[in-house]
Amino acid sequence: MSPSANFTISDFPHKVLNPIATNTIAPSYASLLLAQCQLSANASAIPSLNGGGAHGHMALTLTAAAYAELSDVPFVIPIAPPADPEPGTMQPQITENNQLHKRAVAIHSLYVAHPQFAYSHVTCLDLLDHLWRNFGTITASDLKSNIQSMYTPWNPVDPIETIFHRLNDAITFSTAGRDPISEPAAVRAGYDVFEHSGLFPRACETWRTASPDTHTLANLRTLFKVANTDHKRTLTTGSLGYANVLAATPSVLPSLAPDSLSLPFSALLVSNSSATLSEKTYCWTHGSSNNRRHTSATCKNKAPGHSDDATATNTLGGSTKVWTAPKPPE
Repeated sequence: MSPSANFTISDFPHKVLNPIATNTIAPSYASLLLAQCQLSANASAIPSLNGGGAHGHMALTLTAAAYAELSDVPFVIPIAPPADPEPGTMQPQITENNQLHKRAVAIHSLYVAHPQFAYSHVTCLDLLDHLWRNFGTITASDLKSNIQSMYTPWNPVDPIETIFHRLNDAITFSTAGRDPISEPAAVRAGYDVFEHSGLFPRACETWRTASPDTHTLANLRTLFKVANTDHKRTLTTGSLGYANVLAATPSVLPSLAPDSLSLPFSALLVSNSSATLSEKTYCWTHGSSNNRRHTSATCKNKAPGHSDDATATNTLGGSTKVWTAPKPPE
């Protein structure tokens, strides 16, 4: 391939990386996972036909085994070509050798290009490997917080898929921590969130009376997505509106006590009277909103060109809309 000579850092989707640690807080599994995702996304934005061509330079941030899970075509590390192109006896051959040499130099230069700092002789993959080996341990406290995250009340302004993304993320995290959350446990948490919202009494009754054999994440998603669509279509100003639901929805979960996992959902919730729903956050795709969990970085429904680094004070060309709850049909 002929690497893009116009590629610059401004083309990275994550121009500013989230810090993995502070002066007082060491790196954690969560901060390393975010760093891994951001660096891999940036690496994939650097064009390359190597490794099948679909993943750019992600081989800079992934082990060969991890890369193999993405592509059936291995990424071949570019080798520095000789200083001079191969000689030729005829002009067409000389021209072709010069072009091939120029191409090899460009590919190698793009692969090894990086700022010359104190770690200039240490690759990004080496640094990530060091961090994962020394700080990537998931603690018992992390696992408890992960379980707790599944019970976070749903903001109805958010897409309903937010709940299922949260459940799947919790399952993935627990598996990485070698204490996997079972699907039935995730299903129970998801149902409790829906029941607590108060928006879907008929769907909740349908779920409760259905055979336990049907209680899967796929069926939970299907039932409550339909219920949510119907709720939005039939919502009237005289019914329980979104604003009332938001005002009534607890927004903070307490720390889990060792025996609290057996408590009902309502026992895990407390109201946060100091929190104000008027505090706005910003998302590049959707604009400003009252949902403090919906930011450019956490958005689950990103538009093409979405920037995770956009904020209200630096929108990076993002939406200028003020996101509000859907209005009932006329």
